[in-house]
Amino acid sequence: MTRPPGTHLSPDEIDSWLAGNLSAEWQHHLDHCQACLERARAEREIVDQLAGLQLMSPASGFADRVMAAVTLPDPFAIRSIQATRRRLFSNRKSLAVAASLIILLLGSMASSIVWTLTHPQALASIGHYLISQGEQIAWLSLRGVASNLMEQPWYSGLQSFLSNPSRLALASAIVSSVYLVGIMALRRLLALPTQQVAHAGI
Repeated sequence: MTRPPGTHLSPDEIDSWLAGNLSAEWQHHLDHCQACLERARAEREIVDQLAGLQLMSPASGFADRVMAAVTLPDPFAIRSIQATRRRLFSNRKSLAVAASLIILLLGSMASSIVWTLTHPQALASIGHYLISQGEQIAWLSLRGVASNLMEQPWYSGLQSFLSNPSRLALASAIVSSVYLVGIMALRRLLALPTQQVAHAGI
């Protein structure tokens, strides 16, 4: 490999020099290049200082002491019934709020049942009113859709086409034929193969 003029050692080549694997060509460049030599010596000094550092390791039982001090919360504690009950009965204020909510819920359910039993005619009239309003809304929606279709530019052509019995019969025959062809094609696609496929059991 021919070294371009003015090229200095890359970090990978300096690592190779530190490991003693630098090629002869780059070693020759290092011997005659003051900038590369200073960089290589600085890297050597850093590596020597790092190698002389004392290895630090945790004391025995360090992991056990850390894990003993860690409290892992239950991810389902907020949703659990026991945690909710502990929060509700923790003080008198929360207990009063919970009791008020329960009384309000039970009272509203009881009053609804009593009103339903004592006012059957009013309940039936409300039901009839809702049904009639629903029917009226459905009828108005259907009329709106029909009028919208009748205003379309292609509606007159479709109406004239359907008014001719022969055209209508021809269209019905074509649609039926297409439907039957589709059914046969689907049946052929869903049918199991009669021949054994090569390597099918692999």
